Amino acid sequence: MSYADKEIACRECGGRFVFTAGEQEFYASKGFTNEPTRCPAQRRARKHGAPLPAGPCQHDVSGTGVVTSGAAARSATGSLQGGPPRASRTPYSGRLPSDPIPARVLRIDPAGRFLFARVEPDGFDVYVHHSLFRDAGVREGDQVRLLVEASDRGPRARALWVEP
Repeated sequence: MSYADKEIACRECGGRFVFTAGEQEFYASKGFTNEPTRCPAQRRARKHGAPLPAGPCQHDVSGTGVVTSGAAARSATGSLQGGPPRASRTPYSGRLPSDPIPARVLRIDPAGRFLFARVEPDGFDVYVHHSLFRDAGVREGDQVRLLVEASDRGPRARALWVEP
C-alpha cells in the first residue's frame, strides 16, 4: 500500500500537523488502525505528564526538532537545522575547565532525550544527556552549572545543577 503525507487537525490545540507517509507506514506495521488525534507537542506533553500547551502549538511536524508550519523545512545546505552537516563540523578543541561552570540552556530535544547548553564565558556548546536533567525541571533559557568532559563528538556534561 502506498501512503501520502496528510494534514490533521489536533483535537487539543486546534492546530494542524502533518501525519507523514513514513509515520503511516510505521503505524500500519504495528497494526494500528487509527490516525493520531493530537499534534506531536500535545502527545509529548501528555506522555511526560507536563501541562498541555494552550492554543495552537508550533508544530514539530518533521519529528526532527525543526518547528515548521506545514512540511519539514531544509536549508539550502540540506541541513534540517540550518547549520553545516554534523560530519563537517569541527568539535570544540579548547581547554575544558575542571570545575563546574555556568551555562544557559539553549535547546531541549522535543522528545526530551538531550539538551544543549552554552558555556557563557567561553562560548562553546555542551551536550547534556537526559539522565542528568530529566528530574530537574530544566527549561530552555534556564541558567545551570555543568561539570564538563571531552568526548569524541565534543564537550559533554558529566553533572548538571540548576541555578536558583
